[in-house]
Amino acid sequence: YRHFWVNNLKAILRGIITHTSWDQVRYVLFPVGTLSVLPAREMIEAGNLNSAVDLLRGTTYYETVAHAMKRYSTEQNIFTLEVAIDLDYWRRLWKFTKDLPRQDRVPAQKVLGALVDTNNLMWAIRYRVFHNLTEEELINYTLPFGLKVKDDDIRAIAAGADYLQVAGKIFPEIASLDLYSEEPENKLLELERHLLRRVISQCRATFVGNTFHVGTLLAYLLLCEMEIQDLTLLFEAKGQQLSINTFRRFLVMDRPESS
Repeated sequence: YRHFWVNNLKAILRGIITHTSWDQVRYVLFPVGTLSVLPAREMIEAGNLNSAVDLLRGTTYYETVAHAMKRYSTEQNIFTLEVAIDLDYWRRLWKFTKDLPRQDRVPAQKVLGALVDTNNLMWAIRYRVFHNLTEEELINYTLPFGLKVKDDDIRAIAAGADYLQVAGKIFPEIASLDLYSEEPENKLLELERHLLRRVISQCRATFVGNTFHVGTLLAYLLLCEMEIQDLTLLFEAKGQQLSINTFRRFLVMDRPESS
């Protein structure tokens, strides 16, 4: 549920900053019912960001958001708040896996580690390409753990190295994708899709052999989420009457080619 709380919190903060009414914001929040720890409506109706953040006191999010507000007050960019919330979520989740018994910890970290690798690499690349972050900022806005993506890889991207070469060193099969011929945005989409398919492969591998561990549940939930994302994309594409060749590249689950 914390995954949904985090997304809801970011949506609430965006609503406050854009002066969106509760009647509009509530439709984009995941319905967690009585399990929610966020005073969503009260935050939206607080009228300003500082008052809304004060309402988070007593929740696990207050310290993180309050600390990020110091930078937000200077830059007036919600990016700083969203990054802080995301990083805190992943740090807590990884710490949780480290506290598990070994039979649960190892498969859980294989599944989550594959996703952390994808997030870390794509965050670092997008921070440099689209946000022009300094080397120090880029390093601070990524995670110091994962499976294959190491701190030296992130530092190399931050320092200006060719990110496709860095990615290819970590995942050699990327060289066969011929991404250099793509436009910058398409290049990143293709790279991200490839990395997400690696996550999918890791999830599916979790169902082979002994499945009596928490990694099986994590893998199932991740696969469901990716399938829902693909279904959402299909519905939106259908609504806009797009041809399959227009949106196929955005799908991450394996699909047979159309004849």
